[in-house]
Amino acid sequence: MTARPMLKGIMVHRGEGQVVLWPRALRRMYLQDHDGSLAVLLGLLAEARPRHELRAALAEHGFDVSDEQLAAVLTSLDEMGVLLDADGDDALDEATRERHQSNLRFYDLFAGLERTSASMHAAAQRSRVLLLGAGGIGTGILQSLVGLGVGQVTVVDQDRVETKNLARQFVYGLAEVGRPKVYAAQDWAKAYSAGTSVVPVHARVTDVATVLELGADADIVVCAIDSPEDIRLIVNEACFALGVPFVAGGLNYSTLSYWSVEPGRSPCWQCLALHRTAEAAALPEVLRQDAYLAPPSVNRATGPMAQLMCGLMTMEIMRYLTRSDPPVAAATYQVIEVADRLAMSSAAWQRHPDCPMCGAVR
Repeated sequence: MTARPMLKGIMVHRGEGQVVLWPRALRRMYLQDHDGSLAVLLGLLAEARPRHELRAALAEHGFDVSDEQLAAVLTSLDEMGVLLDADGDDALDEATRERHQSNLRFYDLFAGLERTSASMHAAAQRSRVLLLGAGGIGTGILQSLVGLGVGQVTVVDQDRVETKNLARQFVYGLAEVGRPKVYAAQDWAKAYSAGTSVVPVHARVTDVATVLELGADADIVVCAIDSPEDIRLIVNEACFALGVPFVAGGLNYSTLSYWSVEPGRSPCWQCLALHRTAEAAALPEVLRQDAYLAPPSVNRATGPMAQLMCGLMTMEIMRYLTRSDPPVAAATYQVIEVADRLAMSSAAWQRHPDCPMCGAVR
């Protein structure tokens, strides 16, 4: 066990015969403390006193405990998620600790005595991401990944910067209009942080072989493009072959949604496609016909909408890269209705018995 167990920066209340811990802003834990020893121990832990001093410090307050009793209490508090290693950040150099202090304190939410916030950040630093798309979603995700200190991002896009992009693609400015997006995005990243290497690929993704080649050393694939029409099936198949998860999302009229697939663990995108085919066959005849009036293709994603989606998708990406906590969108649509008071919902899908991808890993 760590030499300096420390109480996380949480609120503690002390009452008659009990203490109340707030591990989250809206979560409370009531613990019995009939003799007041737990409150004293929590105070010592808040000071990050060395572990070998804790018994003596408790004795000074009139509490005689054995090493076994102290170890049991520390283990229980760690299992409650309220302790961390006070020296955990020391594994990182000073410049990294300074630049990423807010990221490290975020990881504190998931850290414990055996797994430090620094180790989660180090996992991000080692990670390699294949990002398909440098538009509104792709560039926002890129900004977040660079800010989080991810080691390498390969950005793939065939488009050039247009004036209309500047409403929501904030890595570009007027000076970049006409340039290939991937090179402009690389320049932005270089100016923002030397900690992330951005590899630009000015190309269009149209087949599985391309994704396999580009993602050969990737830890995760992010699909921030919506063409060709079967791009998600393409990425799904490639990620099964690569053995890495992928995260995707986008906007459909007024609905933001994102989801992820972890090959071999979660149902995949092919499963969903097969379910949809079966469901379509059961629709009323009028809905199985071509639309009488089909709306034109319009991109109505404003900057705030894109940023909202980028933030949620990046959180899911980082769950896979750092394993800080389990993914929340694995085979699950996470949905936000932007025109309906930001109503949020989730819809999971199950494995399909005829899926050639998931069937191979059973």
